[in-house]
Amino acid sequence: MSIWRRCVSLGSVGLLAGALLGVPAADSASPLTRVSAPSPFANCAIQPLPGEPNYLNAEVEPWVAVNPRNPANVIGVWQQDRWRSGGASGLRTGVSHDGGRTWDRTFAHFSRCSGGTSRNNGNYERASAHG
Repeated sequence: MSIWRRCVSLGSVGLLAGALLGVPAADSASPLTRVSAPSPFANCAIQPLPGEPNYLNAEVEPWVAVNPRNPANVIGVWQQDRWRSGGASGLRTGVSHDGGRTWDRTFAHFSRCSGGTSRNNGNYERASAHG
C-alpha cells in the first residue's frame, strides 16, 4: 500500500472515530480538559533500583473509552509516576458523566504506593497495565 493510501486510510479512520464519538473537526475543536492532576503518590517511599529515576507527575499509556449507549459516560486510565525501566507508582482512573467536561479521579490499590497490601493482593512496588 502506498504512503498516500495509508494516510488517506488513517485520515478516514480518524474522521470516522471523531464522528462516532461526537468529536468536532480539528478546525472547530472545543478547548481541551485536563484530566490528570498532581500525583497522589508523591510521598511514596519505594526505593528505586540504583540509578533509576521515577518520573513524578508523569502520566503515560493513557486509554479512553466512551460508553456506546451513553456518550456522556467516558472513562480514562493511565500509569502515574512511571519508572524508567517499567511500571509505575500506581494506575489512575478518571471518569466523566458529562461527555468529558468534568472528571472525577481515583486509583486502584494495585501497588504499595496506592494502598496495596498483602491482604488486598496489592503488595507490589510497581503497577502496570501490561501482563
